[in-house]
Amino acid sequence: MNRFRTFVLALLAAVAVAAAPARGDDPRPFHAQVDLETLGGLAVQSEGRLKSFSSHANTFMDLVSGARLVAGQPPLFTYLDLIFRPQAYLDADLVYVKNKQVREQVAVAVEGAEPALAERMAAFRKTGLVSPKVLARPEVEALLGRLAGDLIRTEKQVSQIRSALAVIDPRFLLSRLRIVPNGDGSADRPWHGIEELMFVPGSSPEPDEFVLLAERKPPVADIDVALQARIADGWRDLVNGWNRGDAAAVNAAAAVLAESLPQVAPASYPDRSRLRWEHWYFAKDQLTSIWLVYLAAVVALLVAIVYRWPNAMRISLGVFGVALLLQTAAVLLRWWIAGRWPNSNMFEAVTTAAWFGAVGAVLLEWFARRTAMRGLFALGAAVSSMVALMTAHFMPVYLNPNISNMMPVLHDVWLYIHTNVIIFSYCLIFMAAVTGVGYLLWRLAGGGEAYARVGGAGSLVAGGPGPVRGPSWGEVLDGTTMILIEVSFILLWAGIVMGAIWADHSWGRPWGWDPKEVFALNTFVIFAILIHVRLKSRDKGLWTAVLALAGAAVMLFNWIVINFVITGLHSYA
Repeated sequence: MNRFRTFVLALLAAVAVAAAPARGDDPRPFHAQVDLETLGGLAVQSEGRLKSFSSHANTFMDLVSGARLVAGQPPLFTYLDLIFRPQAYLDADLVYVKNKQVREQVAVAVEGAEPALAERMAAFRKTGLVSPKVLARPEVEALLGRLAGDLIRTEKQVSQIRSALAVIDPRFLLSRLRIVPNGDGSADRPWHGIEELMFVPGSSPEPDEFVLLAERKPPVADIDVALQARIADGWRDLVNGWNRGDAAAVNAAAAVLAESLPQVAPASYPDRSRLRWEHWYFAKDQLTSIWLVYLAAVVALLVAIVYRWPNAMRISLGVFGVALLLQTAAVLLRWWIAGRWPNSNMFEAVTTAAWFGAVGAVLLEWFARRTAMRGLFALGAAVSSMVALMTAHFMPVYLNPNISNMMPVLHDVWLYIHTNVIIFSYCLIFMAAVTGVGYLLWRLAGGGEAYARVGGAGSLVAGGPGPVRGPSWGEVLDGTTMILIEVSFILLWAGIVMGAIWADHSWGRPWGWDPKEVFALNTFVIFAILIHVRLKSRDKGLWTAVLALAGAAVMLFNWIVINFVITGLHSYA
């Protein structure tokens, strides 16, 4: 028996050795073997700022494939692969068509001309990704020409498709790759493109020969000749290793570039640790997956609030605290990377507003720690942050996460404060809608016409409603909703006033009936109506909850429809 066992073990060991890959072989795909962290940590001068190569690649690949990954490859890898091996992408599905109606018309046109492509068009309808070869088909080009004539419905979508086709030209991508600093370190002069060190003036290689290195140009005047040669040789080795599929050679060349490029202008080269963190930040999807921690906090808080278990409440608030700490780290990291407070685009406005709401909830929870409202502010903030981060995570096409410079119009102290106050009020409005929904559910479950007898903030001063038994649930939920409405009402009023001051300073008038101005005022009017209705209405709790939801709906309309559909002076938001 022992001999048999020994024989079996020896046989299995022999099979394992025979089946194992040869030493040095790596079963992973090429893009997983390439050291993207080193490449992504290189600095690129793009769009008026110095950013990591990873961030730069994300920006341009978003113009091509949106938030979709091409063949499962990181955007940085695809960016370089398009430069080095453009022929591999002629029939690869990498151009994203966002509009479903345009997708359908393109798919129908292709299927009508070539039924054998029906299965591929079915995948296109689902993913939105299509190849340049398909878009170059005569029937598709004719269709896009017709759609471009519809200026209202489809011209914008056709323009995006044509922009994507222009971006994937390897010469365009290479021309935007300004990774060689000026030798004098001047911030006023553009950096050098890598091709300035590599190609003969006037040469225009064919696409399949684009990466072949020709005779060098004369050395760039402001860079040491030996250092320039080392950078050029590093790039040459990177290109050649890439085309051979030799990840070790690529990684060695990346290390040479990472060591050589900062030496061109050491005093002005961006902080390497910041560049590495920027690469990591984008590799981790801007840390939007923190929504999962907020989901855990929502579940824990619901259990603690409904059953009123003291230990459960402490644990759930702890989970909420962990989520807030993670979100705070994400906000601070983006602030450090961007060199400015993150509130200049939709991604930053939504995620920063959620952070403001969570911080505000901590303060309100401290005031409400001895009342029956304990946990409800954290619940509203957890739901708000979860929804905001889920939107950023699953809809990056709409909430573009790329970091850009702040528009010059935003460099005004009044506007800076106005923007932050407004988005803070918007998050509190959403939190009030969460507790308002809780009140309506309680009413649907048979609750009576209960409301907080001493109003919102008065509930905190008076110690809050009594123990939560039966109808007093309505008092607690109504009191919580009123506190959030009162605070958001004050902040919204202050934000509108500060916005008017800025508008008068910048545009020469305090009010111009811009769509966003109008709907911010509409939200304010709804809450003004709520306050007056609460004074006169008998069923105060019901009308408070209903109008809280109406105010949140108008606020969301202002943030979604006004930003993405209706063009106005506030389109930068």
